[in-house]
Amino acid sequence: MAPTTPDFGPDIDPYAAYDPQRDCDPGAKPGLLAFRDLVLAAYSGTTSMGISRACGSGGQSEHKEGRAWDWGVNVNSQGHLADDLIDWLHATDRHGNPHALARRFGIMYMIWNRHIWMANRPDAGWQPYRGANPHTDHIHFSFSWAGARKETSWWNAPVVPDRRQRLAVGLSADGRVEVFHAAVDQIYHTFQVEVGGAWSGWRPFGGPASATIALSAAPDGRLELFAMNGETFAHRYQAKASGEWADWYPFGGGGEHLAVGRNHDGRLEVFASNPSGVHHRWHHTPGGTWHDWRPLGGPAGARLAVAPASDGRLEVFALTDDIFRHTCQTDLSGTWRQWVDFGLGGDHLTLAKNHDGRLEVFASNPSGVHHRWQNTPGGDWHEWQPLGGPSKARLATVDSHDGRIEVFAMNDDLLQHNYQVDQSGAWRTWQDFGDGGYFIQALRNRDGRLEIIANNPGGVHHRWQHQPGSTWHDWQPL
Repeated sequence: MAPTTPDFGPDIDPYAAYDPQRDCDPGAKPGLLAFRDLVLAAYSGTTSMGISRACGSGGQSEHKEGRAWDWGVNVNSQGHLADDLIDWLHATDRHGNPHALARRFGIMYMIWNRHIWMANRPDAGWQPYRGANPHTDHIHFSFSWAGARKETSWWNAPVVPDRRQRLAVGLSADGRVEVFHAAVDQIYHTFQVEVGGAWSGWRPFGGPASATIALSAAPDGRLELFAMNGETFAHRYQAKASGEWADWYPFGGGGEHLAVGRNHDGRLEVFASNPSGVHHRWHHTPGGTWHDWRPLGGPAGARLAVAPASDGRLEVFALTDDIFRHTCQTDLSGTWRQWVDFGLGGDHLTLAKNHDGRLEVFASNPSGVHHRWQNTPGGDWHEWQPLGGPSKARLATVDSHDGRIEVFAMNDDLLQHNYQVDQSGAWRTWQDFGDGGYFIQALRNRDGRLEIIANNPGGVHHRWQHQPGSTWHDWQPL
């Protein structure tokens, strides 16, 4: 079995350039020693056939610089072990990075069973190798100098879970579900061709690479999509309700997380966090032009959630690993109060509205899911209460056809579901709902049926109720 992979973020090393042996310094380099030990510990019965080679032996070889290693594995009896390690090194990671671990180790090329793979030509795949040694009793690994010195991200990258929301879902004005997925290269889009019917298939949608995205609807029903990565912020919207989309246009600088709310009069307001705190921008008039960005204070780099209170004032919640804060409009003119502490830090948050207008906040941390709710619509808040569920889960909420809140909590290993059993706010126990994954969203179809969309290494999948409030269809790929 391949070694355990840390939970890396989306940033990754470039492919190693070809840099052949030039000098002689055969002492084994630290990256080679560590890689050797990692592989041998994972695959019992295999051996090391050496790192270093004497300067006067043979021709040019990275062995003479202590940055090549021969893993003793036999093509006839242990070929499955070789395939397992190569597949692990070449797999595309959850952020869409191909050959991810080969890049994170700084592997320059590999030779195995009369074939060679080179990082400077990754898409060429395995090419015939015509050297004298067929490499059927070992795999040869050559490393870049960064890999040899343990300067690549496998050894040094912080293990930072990717908490940016990569899925956005919504209903067009005519009731068709539309889904957006932010991939490593751009955003992709699929939609129902007719209400409750077949899907269009995924189509390139452009926009920033590796973005966090949010979707909302203008007062006239036109969907508006916002996409931000670390360098840029862009915006795209339907030219008419349920119609074609206008081109992307710049919306601001890069940042960490974003959320979109709708004011009492229908004006959209966008909130984004970056290292200097939370910032916001809003429509001057419903569906009209946008005000310039304004700082709102609050925690740096925070995950954000926003919703209108029962009286139409927007309330914003900002969560980091260490702190949780809350601010709200003090009146319908858009004046904001100071941020106040709202609890301890955590992993993810989401926001829902009860049938009577009371907001309810859900947040996850290593001990599970917790929630806090307004005692009266627009009023003060109850203390935090544990709700159980998976640890460090990505969260999605949706209100059912009869006004009960339903919660979905997913981490890398499992997805679970919970809901209020009645409008009093009593909750049932968590139930398994599927395997783990990366991101999750939920919506209520026009006829009241709930639908959830989630992605995992196999792509984007969805599951929906047969009837409002009834049983669920099995998972289906999108």
